[in-house]
Amino acid sequence: MTELVVSRHTSTDYSLAHSTISDLGNTACRTIRGDVLCSDWHAGMNVAFVWFGLTLLLGALLLGLRALPGRAGRASVALWCVSGLGTIGVGLAPVNEDGALHSLVAVPIFVAQPLALLLMGLSLRSRSTIVVAGLSFVGVVGFATLLLTDATSYVGAFERLALWPGYLWVAVIALAVSGPNAGRTTSGAARIPA
Repeated sequence: MTELVVSRHTSTDYSLAHSTISDLGNTACRTIRGDVLCSDWHAGMNVAFVWFGLTLLLGALLLGLRALPGRAGRASVALWCVSGLGTIGVGLAPVNEDGALHSLVAVPIFVAQPLALLLMGLSLRSRSTIVVAGLSFVGVVGFATLLLTDATSYVGAFERLALWPGYLWVAVIALAVSGPNAGRTTSGAARIPA
């Protein structure tokens, strides 16, 4: 949500379809492939990255302790923690200030998140979670391909496809297993979206 609000306060060259999420945290204007990108609310975006990363990290630990059985569940928790730590790093190291450090903390997110979803789906025996993992994998492959070929079109769209489904889905899973009786069947087992 913060991303959408901050994107409304950027230069006209910024595009959700063609610009990266990290560009919203740029602390100064920069030119990328001929587009001048300025994010007036960059401080708020970087604080949001750190906050979201902390909540993702804490949420993964709490969810894992409560609802993700087996090795796949434990591995999923570890990968969600990697994603959370990477997101914190993205907020602390804006891409325009230190591109190498930013990449170092951001790249693991794109590996960890689809794998975390896949392992979560296996742990919970949830086909819908595995489908979301597939969407995330498609986004990661598209995003990486566009970056490696220095393409200018749809890099933002593929990055969002890589990340947004997982962020929304982990919230769905958390809601399904939270609370004393939330998402419970009559047998007492957690009801997870199939």
